[in-house]
Parts: sequence; structure tokens; C-alpha cells
Amino acid sequence: MQDSVSSYASETSNQQVAHFQQELFGQCRSTFEAFQGLGDVAEDMRILSLNAELAAGRAGTYGVSIRALTQYTRELVNRLEQINLEMRKVDAFKDDESEEGATAAPTVEAVEYAEEEAYSEENAAEGQEDDAQEEENAEASYEEETGIAALIHKFEEENGGVKYLNEQAKRIAEVVSQSNSIATNMAIEAATAGQYEDTFTNVANDMRGFVNTLKNMVTRAQDSIEKAFRAEKSLKEIDTAARQ
Repeated sequence: MQDSVSSYASETSNQQVAHFQQELFGQCRSTFEAFQGLGDVAEDMRILSLNAELAAGRAGTYGVSIRALTQYTRELVNRLEQINLEMRKVDAFKDDESEEGATAAPTVEAVEYAEEEAYSEENAAEGQEDDAQEEENAEASYEEETGIAALIHKFEEENGGVKYLNEQAKRIAEVVSQSNSIATNMAIEAATAGQYEDTFTNVANDMRGFVNTLKNMVTRAQDSIEKAFRAEKSLKEIDTAARQ
């Protein structure tokens, strides 16, 4: 009876590990996908800034402030392109859904195998003091390689994990805030640009459009990041409980 209860508890724990590991990977992947169009937005912003700078040059004194704003815009574009370049190097989130499922399965098998090995080694070492110490050290080493904590660590090593994506989302959010300020200042300058008012107003409106697109990316990413953090926390709690 006790063996049945232990087996059921182990199976339940492994199912939870599989669920939260899939949730962690899936939400990180959703975060990555939220920024898939980042490079396109950056390129469109660059083109807008170049066209606006040309228009500012034709506007003479009316376009001095607009030109300064377009140059600042290109600095933000460079930051977006750098972030996009860094994220393109993260290959772990480019797998298909089927591969995602396959990623989780070995994890559960590894946990089950580690537990079976630990049980087998414990019985084999019973009554053999010297061998028991050796088996205990081997078991600890094996568990370190295959345990939940090690799996999370490997996940972070391969793609940065949740913290990395959260940092990237914050960097993009900063660009969004500064881009919004540029759009506002462009609209203000347009109002005093005389015959060039319509031209610069259109530039400001286009800039706001890019800001809204980036905002939507960040909002979607932050939702996935929050869920990923919760999944990671649950995995760590299971790991802590298993060690007690």
C-alpha cells in the first residue's frame, strides 16, 4: 500500500514537472514571438526619419527642431536593431510545437530515471557502509545533473531564460516611451511650421503608429513573461519539496 502511495505521489510530481516545464518554455517562446516584427518596425522608423529629415531640410528654419528629432529617432532605431539582432540569436524558441512537446518528455523521463536509480542504489548499498557513502555521492552527482534545478539552469544557459527576455522587454519599453515623446514633440513643432504643418503632422502621426505597434508587442510579451515566471517558480517549489 505504501509503495502504491509513493508511486502515485511520484507520478503526480512528474506530471506537474512536465506541465510547468512546458508552460515555462511555451510562454518564453510566446514572448520571443511577440517581438518577431521588431526588425520591420525599426526599418520603417528609419525610413520615416530619413524622409522627415529631407522634408525638414526643405522647410529651412521651420524644420530645425524636426531634424533634431529625426536624428534622435535614428538613435532609437539603432537600439531596436541591436535588441532584434541579439534576440535573433536565440534559437531555442524557433522550434515547432511538436518539438516543444518532445523537449518536455525527456525531462520527465530524466526525473523518473533519477528517482528509480536513487531507489535502486539505496537498496543495493544497504548494510554496506563504505559502499553506501560512495553510492550516496554518486546519487547526489547524478541528481545534480538531472534534477529540476539543473534543467532550469541549462534552459537559462541555452537562451537566457525568463530573466533575459524580461530585460529585453524592458529595453524595448524604454524605446517606446522615448519614441512617444518624439512623436509628441513632432506634433508640437508641426503646429508652428506654417506651410509645412501638414507634412510634419503626418510624420508625427506615423511615429505614433509605430509607438502603438511597439506598445502592443511589449504588452503581449509582458503577459507571457509573467506566466513564465510563475511556471519557473512552481518548478523550483517542486524541486525544494522533493529535497526535503
